[in-house]
Amino acid sequence: MLIFTDYLIIALYFAVILFVGFRTGRKQKKEEFLISGRQLKSFQATATIFSSRIGAAILLTYTALVYIYGLGAYWYFIGSVIGLFVFYFFGKKVKKIANEQNFYTLPDFFFFFKGPFAGYLATLITIIIMFGWVVLNFIAGAKVISEYTPISYNFSVIIVGVIILLYLLAGGFDAVVKTDVIQSIGIFLLFVLMMYLLLTTKTRPELIFMDLFRIPAKEIVSFFIAGFFIPMASPELWQRVYAIKDETHFKRSIFFSSIFYIIIGFILLLIGLVIRADIPDISAETSLIVGFSRLLPVGLAGLSVVIIYSSVSSSADTYMFTAASSVTQDFLEKTGLTQKENLRTTMRISMVILMILGIVMALVLKDIIDTTFFFVSLTMSLGFLILVIWIYPRINRHSVNFSITFCLVGVIVPSILYGISTTLIIYAWALCILGLLIGILMNYLWPAKS
Repeated sequence: MLIFTDYLIIALYFAVILFVGFRTGRKQKKEEFLISGRQLKSFQATATIFSSRIGAAILLTYTALVYIYGLGAYWYFIGSVIGLFVFYFFGKKVKKIANEQNFYTLPDFFFFFKGPFAGYLATLITIIIMFGWVVLNFIAGAKVISEYTPISYNFSVIIVGVIILLYLLAGGFDAVVKTDVIQSIGIFLLFVLMMYLLLTTKTRPELIFMDLFRIPAKEIVSFFIAGFFIPMASPELWQRVYAIKDETHFKRSIFFSSIFYIIIGFILLLIGLVIRADIPDISAETSLIVGFSRLLPVGLAGLSVVIIYSSVSSSADTYMFTAASSVTQDFLEKTGLTQKENLRTTMRISMVILMILGIVMALVLKDIIDTTFFFVSLTMSLGFLILVIWIYPRINRHSVNFSITFCLVGVIVPSILYGISTTLIIYAWALCILGLLIGILMNYLWPAKS
């Protein structure tokens, strides 16, 4: 349980991010609300890219996978490192086009290159992905609060959602970036806590290289391809690329955020192995939370609540804003249901509706690991398609449309028939490829524009 000082720290954290959010919203221009005026420099860009990637999927799900699979779970980070390296070269091209065409969202790329139908399909999958990550982070944030405090899980979900909504309504994307800077400091403190735990624990995890291959081959494939393709189709990462001021700041922010990401991933691997050895009989999905609460001194365990929550909220606010952007700009604006001058108001309404739906879904879905694999599978499949388009820009529209459609089928149908597991990633990838092949055949019979 937490002591009075811990509650004071939590309250102070909430007060600071709310203050930053409301202050950001004062005398704010529309473009700053939507995309920070496309003026992000290296420090802000590095902080927001890094902190948005260190959310529930990394802190809790990845630690859970280490708890279950040991060193073999590191295949996800191996894939991520290579994927981020590839994305750097792709991102330079996207940045240049986005500046010329005033892109705001990932689906803008599809609207521009492959037409309205592909654009709306990309919008659908983007909204599903981003909303899913919102729900996942709500679940994680609520589990953190309910694990350490007398507050119930259900009430914790509401607290997490309402606080994020308040500063998003006030400051929009600019508030997301500025609170991400604060939350990055929290993640740095988390790194310090993890190092403290590693240095003070008597357990010394053994890193045997061959352990990387002691998990089933399908798990190795699933972890690696998920890590590799996710950066290519992370809508929040694309939005940050658009918001960065120029190519110089883009290079720096991608490089430094990737370095920090890799370091955190390796330290989390060690922490997961320590918790696995010291506390062998706990739920995998809350292993990080329980591990900190049992292995850290009382005062430091309380501080970890704030830090883990700040990491989760730094992702949740990002995903919520990105989802609302896609609903408003890619659907409502492009279909004429709202006008450009009303974007801020419409986006705020979208955020309120999505936040209510997110809270409801988090109250229903309480399994972090299953929820993660479902949305990772969708993101990874879209990432594969984007890589194909980058390598072969002239790919026909039939292939793009069928690939996105089959991606959805490849995730939803196996989930219903066989349940959610790591294998879902392979199903989604296979169906995505099948959609491409069917599109090639369709294009041979009924040629479409490239």
